[in-house]
Amino acid sequence: MNESDFRQAISQFASGVTVVTARAGRRSYGMTLSAMTSLSLEPPALLICVNRKVPTEQAITASGVFAVNVLADYQERLARKFAKPADDKFDGVDVEYTRHGVPLLRGALGHFECTVRERMSGGSHSIFIGHVDAARVYDRRPLVYHGAGFGDFYGRVRSAIPVPDHVPPPTGVGAFFSS
Repeated sequence: MNESDFRQAISQFASGVTVVTARAGRRSYGMTLSAMTSLSLEPPALLICVNRKVPTEQAITASGVFAVNVLADYQERLARKFAKPADDKFDGVDVEYTRHGVPLLRGALGHFECTVRERMSGGSHSIFIGHVDAARVYDRRPLVYHGAGFGDFYGRVRSAIPVPDHVPPPTGVGAFFSS
């Protein structure tokens, strides 16, 4: 399977939007990230996947700490800002800092402050397992990423809607990829 086909297929997986942040020396780093998942409740742990070529990965590796900022539905501008290379992504961004100096984005739906427990290689990315040292959540709605676009999620959980007995045939829109 080629990279383009895989990217198109995986873009159909709807996910929350996060910005992972770190600090190395006197500089803050951050990037938009959808490759984040909970790993364990006991002990509390998250798993993130970060491209090894980006400065944020190098900052996490050097410092051993990072934060995951779960973006709220009105923070699409921040998602786009942190998705692009820039000298100072934090210019004009309202932040507070953890006890380790890692920036937290104000107005986010939630924050996870993590200490790296393990780092592994996963192709082009580093896989970090982070012990969650602290977490905060706020009463806000999530920003969602799907099909290379941002949106929100309102309404009922889909499982509350009756499932039809018959699945309609494909409309011809879509694609199938194989390796």
